[in-house]
Amino acid sequence: MQKSIETRYNPRLRLRIVESMHGMEQKMDFRVLALSLFLWLFPLWASANDQLDNLAEMVYQYPTKALAQITALEKQQTSDNTNDINQLRLNVLKCQNFLQLGENEAAINLAQMGEASAKQLKLDQARPYFLNCQADAYLNYDNIQDALPLLDSAITLARRYQQPQALIDALRLRGQLDTNTDNFSSAIEDLRIALDIYPDINSQTQNWVWPPQAYVYAAMGNLLYATNDLPQAMYYTKLALKSADAKGKVRHVLLRNAARIALDNNDREYSDQLEKQAKILLPEIGSPLELAYSYAILASIALDKGKIDTAEEYISIAMNTFKQQNQKVAMMRSTRLLAQIRFAQNRDEAAITLMQSAIEQGEALKQYTDLKWFYGILSDYYQTHNNYQLAYEFLQKRFDAAELANEATNNTRILQFKARLNQQGLEQANSDEQHSHTSLLNDLNLDWAYSTLFLVIMALTGSAIWYFIDKQNNRAPAADASPKNIPPLEQLELTLHSAKQGDYPLSLLLLNASQIRQVDLPGLLDKLQDKLREQDKLLRYSIDEVVIVLPYTSAVGAQRVVNQITPTIQTLQGTSKVNIGVAVMQQFDTLESLVKRASINRLGKLKGSEPLNSYSPAK
Repeated sequence: MQKSIETRYNPRLRLRIVESMHGMEQKMDFRVLALSLFLWLFPLWASANDQLDNLAEMVYQYPTKALAQITALEKQQTSDNTNDINQLRLNVLKCQNFLQLGENEAAINLAQMGEASAKQLKLDQARPYFLNCQADAYLNYDNIQDALPLLDSAITLARRYQQPQALIDALRLRGQLDTNTDNFSSAIEDLRIALDIYPDINSQTQNWVWPPQAYVYAAMGNLLYATNDLPQAMYYTKLALKSADAKGKVRHVLLRNAARIALDNNDREYSDQLEKQAKILLPEIGSPLELAYSYAILASIALDKGKIDTAEEYISIAMNTFKQQNQKVAMMRSTRLLAQIRFAQNRDEAAITLMQSAIEQGEALKQYTDLKWFYGILSDYYQTHNNYQLAYEFLQKRFDAAELANEATNNTRILQFKARLNQQGLEQANSDEQHSHTSLLNDLNLDWAYSTLFLVIMALTGSAIWYFIDKQNNRAPAADASPKNIPPLEQLELTLHSAKQGDYPLSLLLLNASQIRQVDLPGLLDKLQDKLREQDKLLRYSIDEVVIVLPYTSAVGAQRVVNQITPTIQTLQGTSKVNIGVAVMQQFDTLESLVKRASINRLGKLKGSEPLNSYSPAK
């Protein structure tokens, strides 16, 4: 009360209070202004992120429109002082946009500068995206030697910095590379993982860029096409066409590949429908180079359908662009296709001249896989014209080219293996160095007395934790009572752990499902589950492998189960032999080692398989 009176009648005190209140009002006004400014800017920031997210799809679907938006955003960034992450992300999108427009050299240059910027800014999570872009461009040049190490590095960085968007793209690209070099087992594993983790693209806190799911399905379809499994190739291609992101250029690419697969699968009517739809979407291809690739593929389809004039028209359009843009490999293959058109027109002399030109280009470019087919075409031609000497000479050249192609493939795989070993060595060295630094820091910071006290406390704490863990394990439910929200692989690991803790036998069956159509596999798994006990675990381990874990089951019991389920499997495999590997758990086993032993057991029963067709449609 006294203070209020003094305030009322003391002019100086009252003046100070008025000034103080005025200062508070100014601060409050500033805070309100700042809050208002933040609330005004937040929608713009959110809008910028939304724009970049939309661009991540548009660069694949409508690359020409995307380039216009990227150019506009670059001008805006120059004046708005945009943060480092958004600038880097725009460069990532632009790099991918260059690829979609066929500007491979520009993509390589931008990727190299972008990765250097990411290192400098210590934004290492952006690096795998630039590495993917650079590797993709090299693959477009058929430069596997430079592309492979980049992809392996991208995969390592994507895993280290938890970037599923980059990981999926790298696995897709490496799967396509392995498909083209006949390394099908590696390709199918990469593509299976890419499909399995695709939903994880939404888990990133910071988006960058990701391939359309349709392209990952398409890559699996191309792989199955390369192994001559045309029904399964079409199955995955249809999945790609049903994807929500199959729009614009993406849809056109899928349709033209689907038309090729349908034609080879002797479904002419469906192929005609798909080809017609693909042609309608040709205007969506903004790049002359990408348009040329589409015309070349459509020309090959038209030739196989007997539409010779249409095929000649399309390949002429494509070759003009390939020549202007110095696309040597594409020009070589187009020359071969034009030669086949000339053969179909009974213009044999012109056709042979074109084939010789294609062979000269192939020899200069060391494209031995292509040369194998070129020599085969001429060998078949001379055989049909009873010129057996030339037919034999070109057949011999075909064999020589096949050997060189196989040698190049083996060298590529060795290079890939060495690159992965080097990457693992670097990771181990970094881990050892980090461990060494940590140990040294502990030695410097802790004296002997404190270390002793610390160790005693840790020992007591560890004992207590171990006690409670042991009690918890003793009270843990059986494996068959695992919560449904635990991932299937973890459930299998828990089942193994329980078997070891309880000291009871456990067996694992590994079924080779490669001879079963993908559309039939879910129904088969349901039938097998009905024949198993409640505590048995059944899991699709990979695209062509099914694992069945049998707790409380010895080797004899496991063989009985094999005999019980074999007839059910046989009904879907026709005359193909059912191959099931068996492994009995040992105390040191993990799920991986059990599967490996079962795989060895299964492969020991096989007598070999026929060679696979290496041809695959264009990407």
